[in-house]
This record gives sequence, C-alpha cells and structure tokens, in this order.
Amino acid sequence: MSRVLLVCPEPLGHRQPAGIGIRFVEMAAALRRDGHEVALLSPDGGVLEGCRCGAISPENLRDFSGRSDVLVVQGHAANDVFAHAQRIPAAVDLYDPFIIENLHYFESRGGEVFDHDHATLLNSLAHGDFFLCASEAQRLFYLGTMIAAGRLNPLAFEADPHLDHLLRVAPFGVQPLRSRVVRDLDRPAVLFGGIYDWYDPITAIEAVAIARQTLPAMTLTFTRHPNPDLTPQGKAAEAIEHVRSKRYDFVDFVPWTPYDRRGEFFDRHSLALLTFPQSIETDLAMRTRIYDYLWGALPIVTSSAPGTDEILSRYGAGVVVRDDSPEAFAGGIVSILTEHTRHEAMVSATRAFVQDHQWSQSLAPLLEFCRAPRIDESKEKFAVRLQVPEHPPSIIDRLKRRMGGRS
Repeated sequence: MSRVLLVCPEPLGHRQPAGIGIRFVEMAAALRRDGHEVALLSPDGGVLEGCRCGAISPENLRDFSGRSDVLVVQGHAANDVFAHAQRIPAAVDLYDPFIIENLHYFESRGGEVFDHDHATLLNSLAHGDFFLCASEAQRLFYLGTMIAAGRLNPLAFEADPHLDHLLRVAPFGVQPLRSRVVRDLDRPAVLFGGIYDWYDPITAIEAVAIARQTLPAMTLTFTRHPNPDLTPQGKAAEAIEHVRSKRYDFVDFVPWTPYDRRGEFFDRHSLALLTFPQSIETDLAMRTRIYDYLWGALPIVTSSAPGTDEILSRYGAGVVVRDDSPEAFAGGIVSILTEHTRHEAMVSATRAFVQDHQWSQSLAPLLEFCRAPRIDESKEKFAVRLQVPEHPPSIIDRLKRRMGGRS
C-alpha cells in the first residue's frame, strides 16, 4: 500500500471541523482502514489519531512529500503544495466549488477573491494528476474547466474516452448507523446550523416564527462557525441583528459542536431546516450538512437544489420547498412535526440513506488511486496556453485540413 500525504486547508486543532475538515478527517480514516500509511498537514498542525501530523509550511511540504508516494489536497492549500512539495502523484479534491461559492463575496471584498480563486483553480488543474468532485453536475462543470486548461486533451481522451482516469465522482459520506432516539415532538427544536453567505437565514427565522403559531414551543438553532477568520460572516451578522431587532426569544446561536459529539447534539433536535436563494451555486452544491443531518436521523425541510432534491426524493427523508416564502417553509415544518407517523417514517428513511452512503463507498475512487498512484504525463504536453492565429484560416485551408492535405 501507499504512503499518503493529506494537505487540508482547514484548521483541525480545535476538533470542530466544518465540511472540508470533516472530509479530510474521514479520508484519513478510510485510507488507514485500506492499509495505507497516512500523514496530515493542516494550517494549525492539528493532531489526528494514527497520522503523522504537522503544519503547512514550505519545509514540511518538502519533507512530508519526500517521504510519501501520493498526496491529496483541496482548495487554496494547493498553491503551497505545488510550489514547495516534491513531484509525486497528486489527487486534487474539487468537491467544494469554492470559485462559485465565493462569487457572493464580490460586493463586500471586491475582485481580489475571484482573482485568487481563479488562479488557484487553474494552478490545481495544471498540476494535479487525478481529480475528485461531488456530483455528476460538478463533473460536467469541471470537465468544461479542464478542456479550457488543457487537461481534457487528445491524449487523455485517447487513454479513456469517459475520462474516469482523470475525474471521478466521490460525494460526501457518513459514519455508521447510530442507535435510534425518541424525540419530544411537543417541544420541537429546529436546527439550521452554520450560516454561510449563500444562505438565507432571515427566511428560516421568519418561517419558524410562523410555525410557532401552531407549535408555540418550537425553537430554532444556528451554530457559530469555528473558523470565522477564514469564512466571511455577513449573513450571520444579519441574522443576529434581525433576531435582536425583532426581540425573538426562540432563536439560539450556539458554538460549533465538536465532531465526535455532534450525534448527541443532533439528538436534541427534531428537524433540520435549510433556506437559500437559487443560483449557479445552488445547481453545483452538494450540501455537506444534508449528509450529516440525515446521518443524525433528522428529517429535512429545504430549498430546492438538484443534488439534494434527488436524495430527499429517493429516500423520502424530507420536504423540498420550491416557494421562497416563509409561509411555505412554515407549512413544510408543521406538516412533518404535527404528523408523528410521517416524522417517524422520515427518520426511518434516513437509516437507509446512511447504509448507502458510507465513507468507504463514497471515497472508493480515491482509494483506488492511492493503491496505484500515477503521474498524468499528458499534463506536460498540453499546458495552458493561448494560440491565436495571425489571421483566420480560409475556407480552402479548412477544407484541405479536413481532407488530409496541407494548408
């Protein structure tokens, strides 16, 4: 088996990983179960059981990669990796389409964020040997970027017309089934979770305010992000101010729960709620929390998004609201929480989802690559470049070329 180096862009020392951190924690566990030796670098050098760990630095990247057979990286950490690490086979995890998510920050932070994201994505595409994404929609999106970057090229196509050797779908996963708990639906607690700037917490707050007319003991919980310095908190600030101005006493903002204790945190809630506007981010996203909430046996009421719509429909584990009004979301919440047999059926449905989405299944493409890591030699032959002819070819030139003649 291989010596695998994971380079995680999210701090892990506080043991409160968000989506990307969770994915790397579970990657490490899956790789170790598969027999690999795992090392892990993160911004704060967080310790992970069974792994040799350190902080991301030029020296550590050179040292750790020199003692590894393959590396896995995500996001902006790729810039450090490809600047300082030894040349070994590299898998780039593209499950989080950060360049699309971060379009939301232009108004508050200007064009610098996009410029950095754009350069990072192109750098990752130029240097990676194998890529992961989270859905078929993402796969088509990234194949488009790859042909622009020269990675979907004639040699790659000739080797594998479907490009599976280059880009595979590896969605989020979940841990094994937990014991069932009995929830008090007479005092229902609704969980939203962390607030990112592409969400709509105000609609969620007002939806619960309306639902409380039927279920007056209902509460709503948001969680404070563990890495606020890395993740802009514009919408979170709006939500806090909205609650203050309305004097709502049913909304809580609580600390992010440690990863190994989130199960008991989920058990204190009856249902999960997620509200967001429609955009290209919605089309490409595969919401981490959808997977985690289903693992936590929480029925879900959510805005429509192609990836999660299909999951909730297939398993019958929630309600998709296609109207963006608070009243529509309130109706979805009340319909589940007042019909106890329906709530119980949805809880049962989450267990089927968990069985079908274990991490070992989701990460199978990564495990395959790490068992037989390889460098994609075609990336050296088709570097990103612009070829603009001095003048457009004539019709005669194009005909000769198509017929095999010389122009």
